[in-house]
Amino acid sequence: MFGHQGSDSLAIAGDRILAHGTFAQLKGMVGPRTHLIRLGGRIVLPGFIDSHIHFMEGASVASGVALTRCRSIPDLLADLRVAGGKTPPGNWFRAFGCDEALMQERRGPTLKELDQAVPRNPLRLRHQTLHASWLNSRAIRALGLAAPDFKPPEGSLLVRDAAGALTGLVVGMEEWLGARMPLVTAAELEARARFYSRELAAAGVTGFTDATVRNGPDDVSTMGRLAANGSILQRVAVMVGSHCLEAVTPIRQAVTATGIRLAGMKFMNVAGWEPQRLIRAVANARSQELDCAFHCTEVEELDAALTAIEAARERVSTRGLESTVCRIEHGGLIPPEYPERIAAAEAWVVTNPGFIYYRGTKYAGEPGLVPYLYRAKSLAAAGIRLAAGSDAPVTPAKPLCAIASAISRIAIEGYELALAEKIDAAAALAMFTSAAAQLARIEAGSLEPGRLADLVVLPTDPLKLTPAELLKTAVDLTIIGGRVVYERGRPVISAGATTSTASA
Repeated sequence: MFGHQGSDSLAIAGDRILAHGTFAQLKGMVGPRTHLIRLGGRIVLPGFIDSHIHFMEGASVASGVALTRCRSIPDLLADLRVAGGKTPPGNWFRAFGCDEALMQERRGPTLKELDQAVPRNPLRLRHQTLHASWLNSRAIRALGLAAPDFKPPEGSLLVRDAAGALTGLVVGMEEWLGARMPLVTAAELEARARFYSRELAAAGVTGFTDATVRNGPDDVSTMGRLAANGSILQRVAVMVGSHCLEAVTPIRQAVTATGIRLAGMKFMNVAGWEPQRLIRAVANARSQELDCAFHCTEVEELDAALTAIEAARERVSTRGLESTVCRIEHGGLIPPEYPERIAAAEAWVVTNPGFIYYRGTKYAGEPGLVPYLYRAKSLAAAGIRLAAGSDAPVTPAKPLCAIASAISRIAIEGYELALAEKIDAAAALAMFTSAAAQLARIEAGSLEPGRLADLVVLPTDPLKLTPAELLKTAVDLTIIGGRVVYERGRPVISAGATTSTASA
């Protein structure tokens, strides 16, 4: 039993952990309504909490064509050609997962290549970072992008070749494009959510924070409805974008009605904000007792975020400071002069260790930056609190893979990246369990009596596995609130009884 020397059993009553100890000690709790799970030497852990995910994007990707395995243009075009051939002519064809930085050719597909691979359908191929898309000619015509009077959204870019012709790559238009895609029915949205939530459960994810910056009142209501009707099994927290500063009250009412949690306010592109405006917005959010999360993959963003956090502190009441935290999301680049500032600001860093594994080839080409990428050990040594997220669907929501990456710092292609930032297995697990629960204000993350019975069962002790073995380890069982929601090898799991005893 992970974390409890001498214990081999765990008793659950309702949605809480009742006790842990030996089976001889707990067997008196077994009754006619008890559901007994025999572990046979397997290990029980706290359930994994993904502190940074994009649930609706992940659900959309899971229901469509994913190309994240492709590492060359020919492979990508072949997959597009096969999937496109199965799509009715004229229907929009949506795919996801290309990133030129991960391709052998170090480029994305050309417009000609896309037209040849998908000639009968308008195509939108989303960049793996979710910040850009490739379109074929049919899509460009359908959207009117080549029209002389077309005005792209502010801050967006339609990439053109030397002759001024569109290449098919559009940057910063994701929300604009999404609004013009065929509508998704409520039934389809629910089906996508159910499928993806069960994928997360199979990976041991028992809770998550949706960190999508465009979230507003309607998005929060939709997420709450999906959680309330059981389409989403996990415990859900949702961030909203800074455009919602004046709508906090109705958003709070929406989350209260459905049982999900408002995780705070997300700030994007902070390096481009007017500094005083950003400071006022952060102070306003914290005064309304909202956590503040800052997208920081570049040094300029990190500096702008910390400057705003530092300045806003003087404008916020003691209550606002005590009840809220600031979060550095990603922390992609943290040079040596910044950990002390982050610690002084009492900010969390929500890092993405899985990026090292899944996207390492991109970073290997920038050796001068590698020591400061997705740091962990040095940040913890500076007193900074760490949690972790997958940023799914940018990388798969597979905590065990991310934990292995935090331990080894080795990319899927074999690159070793900033080995000085390696942490041990216990610290890596904590980023997805106890620390993540603390950040999310969930009474979970440990096996102590009284805590929520959000648990995973693994075939063996992860503390005794090598990173390579962890990568291959599958979750056997996932329990949320005392209910078994996933069991490997069984497609449908019924709700558990009110009391259960898990025995090794």
